[in-house]
Amino acid sequence: MEQVVVRSDDYNSKSQVTKYEWLEILSDDNFMTNNYKYVLSIFFLEHEHKATCKYLAEKYNTSPSSISGFVTGFSRVVQERLNRFEITTEKGDKTYWLVTMLGKKVARNLFEWTLRNELVEAMMELDYINANAIKIDSIGHLVSLINKDVGGFKKDFLIARKELVGNQKITNSQLLFKYDSEDRQWAINEGAGTEVQYHIYLSNNKIGYGLGFNTLYVRFKDEKTPIEYIKPYMDAFIALRSSNEIIKLTDRDFALSTSDANFQNPVEDEHYLFGRIIELDDAQQLSLIDYYSIINDLKGDLFNAYKKVFEFANKLNLNGKIATQKTQQSITHPLLKEISELLFANKNLILTGAPGTGKTYLAKTLAEEWGAKYELIQFHPSYDYTDFVEGLRPVQNENGEVGFELRDGSFKNFCKEALKYKNNQQLSNFEEVYQRFIDDISESAIDLTTPSRESPFSIIVNSRENITAVLSSETQRQITLTKPLIQNYLETGKSLRWKPYLTSVCDYIEENYDLRMSDTGDKSKKFIIILDEINRAEISKVLGELFFSIDPGYRGDSGRVTTQYANLQTDEDVFKKGFYIPDNVYIIGTMNDIDRSVESFDFAMRRRFAWKEIKSEDRLSMWEGQIDDWEEEAEQRLIALNKAIESVQGWNSAYHVGPSYFLKLANYDGDFDKLWTYHLESLLFEYLRGYPDAEQQIQGLKDAYNLQLGFDDDHNDG
Repeated sequence: MEQVVVRSDDYNSKSQVTKYEWLEILSDDNFMTNNYKYVLSIFFLEHEHKATCKYLAEKYNTSPSSISGFVTGFSRVVQERLNRFEITTEKGDKTYWLVTMLGKKVARNLFEWTLRNELVEAMMELDYINANAIKIDSIGHLVSLINKDVGGFKKDFLIARKELVGNQKITNSQLLFKYDSEDRQWAINEGAGTEVQYHIYLSNNKIGYGLGFNTLYVRFKDEKTPIEYIKPYMDAFIALRSSNEIIKLTDRDFALSTSDANFQNPVEDEHYLFGRIIELDDAQQLSLIDYYSIINDLKGDLFNAYKKVFEFANKLNLNGKIATQKTQQSITHPLLKEISELLFANKNLILTGAPGTGKTYLAKTLAEEWGAKYELIQFHPSYDYTDFVEGLRPVQNENGEVGFELRDGSFKNFCKEALKYKNNQQLSNFEEVYQRFIDDISESAIDLTTPSRESPFSIIVNSRENITAVLSSETQRQITLTKPLIQNYLETGKSLRWKPYLTSVCDYIEENYDLRMSDTGDKSKKFIIILDEINRAEISKVLGELFFSIDPGYRGDSGRVTTQYANLQTDEDVFKKGFYIPDNVYIIGTMNDIDRSVESFDFAMRRRFAWKEIKSEDRLSMWEGQIDDWEEEAEQRLIALNKAIESVQGWNSAYHVGPSYFLKLANYDGDFDKLWTYHLESLLFEYLRGYPDAEQQIQGLKDAYNLQLGFDDDHNDG
């Protein structure tokens, strides 16, 4: 056998396979699997028959490792079939790609590969792309092909489903789709019943596949109706419509097989599908590229959506009777209910839209409807990591000396409080008890001793309403025990510093005051942090390494990250081993699309949030009881003005005027001219800054606002 030796960094070598050998290999259907045919086809279709695996993976919705594996496998079996040469590196490592390809390094760990000329000539002679279209005889035939070509994914799917259904008896790992009846034109994944399913059908020369929701009757012991079984999965899907997993599919023509209204009100004996349709040609043939688009979806984006819907449906099934009934079912306002479902499903939500649409108000209202503890933080250009997470802050001791101390930022403090509720460590009456305690010692200092050495000290209240421990020694040294320090010890039993003195003070409080822990029901309490105008700060500067933890898939311990100041944290800090966001913490950001700082919100961070546009016309309800005498005219003027705004070149709904501006009519006794002069005109002029015809545009918008120029046919007379 000939030994072909190449340098480790050499991706070009003399061809070892002739065109006629390639013709024989490519024509042998017993040798050529669909995987081999597919990977050769996608390289062949590229300009000059060359590409990187990364580029092809992005183009065909698969992974670079999958493409690389197909090429490696094909090249290896070709070499073994011919059995007359072996390609190795100088170090003796076998290399297979050079059997099929020539390569060029284009970047670090990135290679561009080109099909060898002899192989290309053979593929052209065979009309390879058209010749390898797959004749689909029946749904059973299609299912058997898919079960074979998804390979090891069958086991991955099995393991995922086993976990999702709660470790029930595993199903057949040799099948993805089960088809055992020639009476039907569809199939579902092995083991599926009354749950979200992989569904595929063949009808009228069309293949449809995607997520199925089956309301066909299946007999179970507890005799639930089919709709009662499947409804949580359908509700989960609706709640996740704006998630990355569903949007990725929607962008590739996945859609519901019925209207939203019908889907949300299912009837029995139906099969609803969120799927994609591919048409066969007149000869019932499916191109290899289209066939593998199905395979790649089943193994990739569709699988992610399947798991996401299943997981959320499990939450609805387990927590729905408690959490969702309290936080969602009681919400009747359609917009608020939609926002509630989006936040509950995704943990992170951005409310975006034109200024004045009441996004911050909606966020606060939702928090109140949930009964959640919430905090609003106003982002701005100078807001940074030290403010949000943690950092060194200047502090002054009792002697007036200034030093630096590690202090938690607002978000980290918020997460610590949420964790206390989750762990049932929250005192329900600490504020009341602490106030009584400092009132008592303000009148007279109290003498205490440390627990072990019984060193005497006295406690007094300083000007910041913190406790000062005065040591009974010649130096009369003073130690400050802050209010948060005391609260943390009483709730968690952990001392962040000054343990001997802190322990004695807290023991005294527990003995003399009626401290009460929160009810166990508070363990399910939700915490919502509202980041107002989130795009006005530099996100990477504010979040730092929290960029990872902010992802909704990494709530809890799995999202631990080591922060910049970890080495300065005490062992008692709950986040000493890494900071994470507790899973009872939800994040709502608000953003005006028109802000010039919107570009600072990068794409990677955008993927970590669900997005909901709050439109001007959706929020007219904020006027109720506020401007009743002028409400009808205000609506006409608002609609006319926003319609005119959209007619300005380069403008869209992001430039709309929100209804909150019209609330100011109450201040001007319904004077619309004052509203325009003192509020709207300056806003719109700012939008038009730099336009050569700004004044003319402003006049046109004013005319529309005054119901002229035909923007409202019933009020052309102004």
